[in-house]
Amino acid sequence: MDHIVLTPYSKMKVKLATQVLSKSVMIALQESGKEDVQETARFCGMINDFFDCTNVRSLTEHIRKRNTLIKPYTSADDERLSWLLNVFLEYLNSWKNNIATRPGTFSADERGKMFLSPQTYEGFKISVYSHVEAIQFLLEKGFQYVLTEQFMQDVLEDYFVHQRSKGARSDNPTAQQFGYNDLTIASQRDIAPIIRGNVGGRYEKTKWYKVSE
Repeated sequence: MDHIVLTPYSKMKVKLATQVLSKSVMIALQESGKEDVQETARFCGMINDFFDCTNVRSLTEHIRKRNTLIKPYTSADDERLSWLLNVFLEYLNSWKNNIATRPGTFSADERGKMFLSPQTYEGFKISVYSHVEAIQFLLEKGFQYVLTEQFMQDVLEDYFVHQRSKGARSDNPTAQQFGYNDLTIASQRDIAPIIRGNVGGRYEKTKWYKVSE
């Protein structure tokens, strides 16, 4: 039910989105045989592949899962980079243009509801361009491979979750308070993530920070 009945908090959980906009949901929709869900199935497939291309985290996971989209980037001419630019972004652009030229007397608000929010659309474009340029730059500078999951900010978000928990109701700390909280966090031997935060993956199970002896 968490995937359907959303709360202001659950709307921020990326994990729920990745589970809905997935290959398994795409296949289920396709096999339903209903014509009016085929574009939704295509959308799920596109987002699933986008997640895979931008969350490469292991040198061997692609072998175990038989998924070439999650293999390490080793070439600046990797076909996945071309897919992100010329297929994924073009899919979004085509969708946006089709809505703008769709016949009918629709208000601007009604047409807006037929597409992604402006923030989501811009976020996708920024993510694609930054991923492609960063991967190509690193490989051209001599890196043997690139694992794109390292670009994420989950660890940083975890840190600020701890900062907020230390501040309790104080949502506008001074520099002195922030520094004091930072020292408190750093002085702990092991810091476990806040599991109820909006970050997921392996950070729900393992420590993200250890202080040396």
